[in-house]
Amino acid sequence: MLELLNVGVDYPRRAGVVSGLRARWDAGEVIGLLGPNGSGKSTLLKALAGLSAYTGQVLWKGKDVVDWSPSQRARHLSYLPQQVQFNQPFSGREVVTMGIFARLNRWGQASAAERERVEQCLQRAGASHLGSRPVTAMSGGEVQRIRLAQALAQDAEAWLLDEPTSALDLHQQLEIIDLFGQLQAEGRSLLLVLHDLNLARRLCSRWWVIEGGQLKLQGSPDELMENQQFQRIFQVKMEIFQNSTGETFCWPRKIDSSGSIC
Repeated sequence: MLELLNVGVDYPRRAGVVSGLRARWDAGEVIGLLGPNGSGKSTLLKALAGLSAYTGQVLWKGKDVVDWSPSQRARHLSYLPQQVQFNQPFSGREVVTMGIFARLNRWGQASAAERERVEQCLQRAGASHLGSRPVTAMSGGEVQRIRLAQALAQDAEAWLLDEPTSALDLHQQLEIIDLFGQLQAEGRSLLLVLHDLNLARRLCSRWWVIEGGQLKLQGSPDELMENQQFQRIFQVKMEIFQNSTGETFCWPRKIDSSGSIC
């Protein structure tokens, strides 16, 4: 569905923030984008979302997306950044309605069906009680739920999510995990920046591992955790345990430069 061909991103006075990246993201696939802090994960998502200039090619179903209009991009890609600052006291419902701008009529008005969709998306994100509250008076986790409802309203085929659970408590994280499972079952594609390897292992069928702006590894979670290069990048060795219900989880053990557990 989405193919990256030699994609690179430069910043002023800092070249090669992302460089030479080649990868493929198939329809309906959930991929975890992993890497140390500062490795280029968020930069890559911004480039794919059309918010940063890039070199190389990004192909959507074989066609270059470089000439997409904002409306076209909104129909295909939904982007949820790690942090969003609201300076105006928009209500939660108004923020969610912003997700359907590509389907508003020529006067900027939403149809009755679209307004009903906004309410359904608030409910699905567990944010119905936040619809009338100004976002400037919400906690980080509440804003995250409103932004998830906005992404649902956008109804894009593929989602770019930068640490989507970082501001959520444990119960909310489990609810969002269930939501992501529903999205995948509906045929949506998800590209998730995550630091929690257990969460990444639970959600994702494949991982992309970035180091220094370059894509170093691609593969299944359990395969990559056994990879020595993965262990060198994260400086941990992952051990797998099983609980009383038969579910497995991983636990990091710190290793030194020789690869020995500290």
